[in-house]
Amino acid sequence: MTRSEASPRIAVLDIGKTNLKLLVASEDGWPLETLSIPNVPTTAGPYLAYDLAGLEDWFLDTLAVVTQRHTIGAVIATAHGCGAVLVEGDEPVLPMMDYDAVSPPEIDQAYARIAPAYDEVFCGSSGAMRLGKQLLWQESAYPAEFARAKTYLTTAQYFALRLGGCAASEISQLAAQSHIWDLFHNQPSSLMRKRGWDRLLPERASAGAVLGRVSEAVALRTGLARSTEILCGVHDSNANLFRYKAAGMADTSILSTGTWMIGFQRGLALDKLDATRGMVLNIDVDGENVPSTLIATGREYDLISGDHDASDAAVLTALPSLLALGTLALPSFVGDDGLFPGAAHRGRIIGPRPETPAEWRGLAVLYAAFSANRCLDALGSSKHIVIDGGFAANLPFARALAALRPSQSVSVSQSRDGTALGAALLWRRFSRTIPVSSVVLEAVTPLGEDECKRTLSAAYQSWISFSERPS
Repeated sequence: MTRSEASPRIAVLDIGKTNLKLLVASEDGWPLETLSIPNVPTTAGPYLAYDLAGLEDWFLDTLAVVTQRHTIGAVIATAHGCGAVLVEGDEPVLPMMDYDAVSPPEIDQAYARIAPAYDEVFCGSSGAMRLGKQLLWQESAYPAEFARAKTYLTTAQYFALRLGGCAASEISQLAAQSHIWDLFHNQPSSLMRKRGWDRLLPERASAGAVLGRVSEAVALRTGLARSTEILCGVHDSNANLFRYKAAGMADTSILSTGTWMIGFQRGLALDKLDATRGMVLNIDVDGENVPSTLIATGREYDLISGDHDASDAAVLTALPSLLALGTLALPSFVGDDGLFPGAAHRGRIIGPRPETPAEWRGLAVLYAAFSANRCLDALGSSKHIVIDGGFAANLPFARALAALRPSQSVSVSQSRDGTALGAALLWRRFSRTIPVSSVVLEAVTPLGEDECKRTLSAAYQSWISFSERPS
């Protein structure tokens, strides 16, 4: 394949919890090439951590491959919200903690005493380890290294620095369930200010802003031109959300799905957010409030379905029998309460256990669809719903959710790379004047037969009732 000399492309470094991805896209968001590998944390250091050197090597080596086929005009990174790096110069002083690292009991106890209030940061302390708690652990256990740090960079901005950009903060990452940002007053959180950690946060830049050009070393290793722009990166789910905003669909209910399922719905009053029901507040790339839900549905789906594999057709055939038997999976199969207070680690199956692979996957589908429906109810969703990410390819899930919400249209994104493509659309976004056409959707047909719909609705009400009761 010869290198394209058409208009320059953008390369996106997508740093997911489960996978690393490099995607090449056009500036208007059309995907051209995607390469990926699993993201495997390292246990070689003082705690479970990201292998930053390994990640960087893979991204640079992969950039060297794609530059042989594409003229790259810009590079941007996107990542989840609970990862950040303490930096001196452009080098980490400690490994970047994995949010699944298990903190010592004394850190848990100390953080419980100082954690910022929900009405300041709009997220609780359960689930993924918040950046505030990571900082407390690192400062307490490794004071010498911590004292060397001059800057604290969220993951996407760390990679921008490594590629040749300047140090910067970005609002969608600062505010993404981190405990380091006061979302109400738009400033570092009270925790950051009291501990003196706010000094580590560099000046903010807008997602998509140019932070510099690739360094000479990066250019030599990758074949990128020295003129290649390094852009200010973005929180992963907010990148996905921006994709729909760029397409003129800002008011749509978005389910951004992967390891986590994030529901986005603009317009909900902040006093409707419930700390005990998996509800959080995101701040989008333009600084606007976006009430959200945040639950680990993708991880739970995998835990329920296990190694069982079955076709969509087989799963759809199995759903009526599961519903008739009253078999349900009740939350929560992870260490996060999710939608139901006190549900963490209490996940269980009631009714006759599934027997076939299709029934096991069907059980996971029902659990995910019921969870999504509960999220949409909590957000007051009443308009068009779009399923994006991993669950967009799960037809039984989409059809079950559509059947649960008969008064709303449901669509699935035709791209499986919404996060990376949303990040790509940040390039030159300030000069874009018309909505992009690269967001392609397909309407979902609800599960058929009135009897099946009635049984599904009844099963959902049973699921709610059982899930609200302590086990």
